[in-house]
Amino acid sequence: MEKKNLLTKLDEIKKDINSLRNNLNKIDKEKESWFDKKEQLKKEISKFVKEIKDIKYNKDHANVTIKGLKEERDNYNKKVKELISKIKELNKNKIDFINKNKVKFDPEQIKKKIDELEFRIETDVLSMDKEKSLMKQIKALKKIYEQNIELKKIIDEMNKVDKEIKENKAKSDNAHKKIKELINSSDPGYKKFKEDSTRINNLRKEQQSAFDKFISLKKEFLKVQEELQKKLIESKDVRKQLDDINNKIKSEREAKKDAELIEREKLIEEKLMTKKKLTKDDLIMLQRWMKF
Repeated sequence: MEKKNLLTKLDEIKKDINSLRNNLNKIDKEKESWFDKKEQLKKEISKFVKEIKDIKYNKDHANVTIKGLKEERDNYNKKVKELISKIKELNKNKIDFINKNKVKFDPEQIKKKIDELEFRIETDVLSMDKEKSLMKQIKALKKIYEQNIELKKIIDEMNKVDKEIKENKAKSDNAHKKIKELINSSDPGYKKFKEDSTRINNLRKEQQSAFDKFISLKKEFLKVQEELQKKLIESKDVRKQLDDINNKIKSEREAKKDAELIEREKLIEEKLMTKKKLTKDDLIMLQRWMKF
């Protein structure tokens, strides 16, 4: 009865072991799928992190360039302010000179007029009288011009400063244009930077979720594995008990067989001593003894 119970128990344990192994394989497969998911998300995150680093590098490089251009623009603007102050001062000197020397004619206009008249003499077909008249005008204008040569110097200096103002203003505008272009070109990069940052945050949440599920399944896997190990030990223990019972039965059978043989030997010996007739089985048994 005990052996039958143990066999029934062993059969139940085998079923439990098969069920646990199937469950363990199922958990392991799901566990590894979440691990693979975590690793896949890790690669995606790395890709976007690299993109962000590239964008940041380009942005930082652009910022350095923009900073340099701003300094350049500010220097040009500073120069323009200084030149404007200078031209204002020259204009004041010009007005003071005109008022002090009661200048009625602008040297520039006089010079322009002289150039026009000289051009006419060189290019137009003129009568002798007309040419003499023009030469007389030129002579008179040159005298007036020479009398106001100091004023001409002031005006020349003003023209020179005005030219410098325009040049510096153009350089300042050009630097400002480059700054705007760099800022505009970096705007899409900044948008991409924000989009990638959002993606990374979302992917990291997914990665953490996948990792949490992996850890949860790993714990479950270890728990089922422990149960399986217990069942395997229990199975081994039951098998040992069955082996012990079988060995005991075998020993009892052998002992019984030995006792029967001894009893048979005694009967054969008695028959030989009493000269009783031996059976066929007795003769076979006797032949076996003689071989030993």
